[in-house]
Amino acid sequence: MTDSSTASASRAENVPAGPSAASSKIESPVSKTVFRSFYSKLAMALIGSFIAIGILLVIFINQLSQNYQSEVEQKLHLDLANHLVYDNPQMNGGEIDHSSLKDTFHTMMILGPSFEFYLLSPEGEIITYDAEPGKVKREYIDLAPIRAFLDKSENLPIWGDDPRNQGRKKIFSVAEIKNEQGVQGYLYIIIGGELYDGVVDLMQNSHIATIGLWLVSAAILFSMLVTLLLFGFLTRPLRKLSQEMQLFSKEGFEPHGPSSTTQPLARWNANSSDEVERLGATFHQMANTLSDQYEKIKTTDQVRRELISYVSHDLRTPLASLQGYLETWQLNHESLTPKDAKFLIDVAEKNAKQVSRLVEQLFELAHLDSNTIELEKEPVPIAEIAYDVFQKMTLDANNKGVELYVEVEDASLKVMANIERLERVFTNLVDNAIRHCQEGDSVTIEIDAKPHNACALQEVQAPKSGRVLINVKDTGVGIPKDDLEFIFDTHYRATNSVAGKRSGSGLGLAITRRVLDLHGSQITVESELGKGTCFNFCLEKYRMST
Repeated sequence: MTDSSTASASRAENVPAGPSAASSKIESPVSKTVFRSFYSKLAMALIGSFIAIGILLVIFINQLSQNYQSEVEQKLHLDLANHLVYDNPQMNGGEIDHSSLKDTFHTMMILGPSFEFYLLSPEGEIITYDAEPGKVKREYIDLAPIRAFLDKSENLPIWGDDPRNQGRKKIFSVAEIKNEQGVQGYLYIIIGGELYDGVVDLMQNSHIATIGLWLVSAAILFSMLVTLLLFGFLTRPLRKLSQEMQLFSKEGFEPHGPSSTTQPLARWNANSSDEVERLGATFHQMANTLSDQYEKIKTTDQVRRELISYVSHDLRTPLASLQGYLETWQLNHESLTPKDAKFLIDVAEKNAKQVSRLVEQLFELAHLDSNTIELEKEPVPIAEIAYDVFQKMTLDANNKGVELYVEVEDASLKVMANIERLERVFTNLVDNAIRHCQEGDSVTIEIDAKPHNACALQEVQAPKSGRVLINVKDTGVGIPKDDLEFIFDTHYRATNSVAGKRSGSGLGLAITRRVLDLHGSQITVESELGKGTCFNFCLEKYRMST
């Protein structure tokens, strides 16, 4: 059988590779994907393991069965050789008649066809046997297993040389043939000769053995299918997570990515004891966080672009005007009258101040957005701050015919604030109010006052205990309702300018809100077109320790 198998393998190796052999090397994309997945690798490993286990199990059971059968057979015939030596006059007493002994062996083999009888010399040489010429392949038998059998130094079964096969071992029974001089030889009996081997081979190919083999194969196949289903169930969350990761990798931070409500998502339990469940929940949290951060970055980038666009426009206009008036003065200063020359210089100075103010606001806003500011608060007399700001704004207010008022219930009232930043808040709010007023309008700062009907469209709560309410209101043009939620955005300018003209950089209110955020306060606004606007916020009241 071995030779024929080797020959077949040799012929198979010598067959030239045809088109089918070449095409078999081409791996299709489907098979490439299927057989590289985690589940397919597990399935292939499982199938291979079950096949190997099945083969090893069959070999082990077969070997175990043979060993058990040999052990039983050898135990049953353990003293067979001793009985034959004792009962046989040709061997009892140490006198051996080889010719008559050969006939005796022949008779015994007829009565017991599964046994083979051999007479061995003290050195293990085969002396007498009953077999056809050429059947016996050995001249000597190894005496080591014989001594182990006689000394009972090893557990059964003990395997000895098969005289009829150079490479095979068989169970045996053996007895010493002794006389007064000592051991004259051995009676060596093979238990299960060639006839017995033929019967065993026949039984192995029997219907019962085939059924047993099929039952074992079916049990292994059933176990393998159950395990595959179990693996499929256990790896299902991993496959879902892999699909979601691939989808996230493909679609990224777009609206239809993992954080989108239009895409069906698996439900992952972050508190589960299952590691895959927690991994899926963590991935979703990470994906949602990344998507949110991406949206914020997009929004920030858009705002930055718009800010750069606005700032470049706002800088370009006063710079162009500044450059134009200075060039005009430079070219014509010798022929200009002092009045005309002063007008050109004044306009240039005005534009230079506008550029300086815009640059200063940009730097201030960038500083406030850096989140590195730590305010040092101190008791501040808030009424004095209001009067100081009005004093700086008096010239602009008088030029427009706008009246300025401060209403305070307690002039000695102090708040916990940073004096420089608080002055900036009042300056921005008052400057914004004056710019949106016309002749005859007024701007009022109310400190620790109840809300006034003229400044609010909705009721404002009274100041909390330990807080001071500040209102900065005007009777100007008011702010359109649609613009109210945007006026604190960076560089947003509402459509409420006097006579349809837009003024200012749109940064003042954004700076004001950030400064008040640092003070732990929120600024709110109420306005009505044609009636005026009121900004209000609260600050912590200073209380002297007793």
